[in-house]
Amino acid sequence: MGKLVNNLVLDAALQYLEDNVDWISACEGAPTTYEHAHSEKGTATGKMLASSATPTFTGPADDADSPYGRKTTIDEEAAVEVLQTGTADHVALCDVGSTALLYVTTCTGQALTDGNTVTFPAWKITFGDPT
Repeated sequence: MGKLVNNLVLDAALQYLEDNVDWISACEGAPTTYEHAHSEKGTATGKMLASSATPTFTGPADDADSPYGRKTTIDEEAAVEVLQTGTADHVALCDVGSTALLYVTTCTGQALTDGNTVTFPAWKITFGDPT
């Protein structure tokens, strides 16, 4: 018998992110703890350069790029204030209420300057069916 996972299982994981993420941050370096992703660079172990407490999602849904998977889209966050100067190369999603770092991904390195703004473009998290 081949491998199978019901979409309900994949959707539950994606829905957990949608229900619990209330913080998105652009970080310099890979955050491995909540404190890294939630604290500004230059304070303790902080790596955060810019953040928003209002991330929104669209999904879960079929992934049009892969007919055998599920996705959720993190919607664009425009004109987010840059709090620290540095090069953003990671994006982190956190649950502030439980002080949990839930998801980290890389992004194309972008130089950010304190006082300017940055836009988090829309991006997606995809879980593929088992192969």
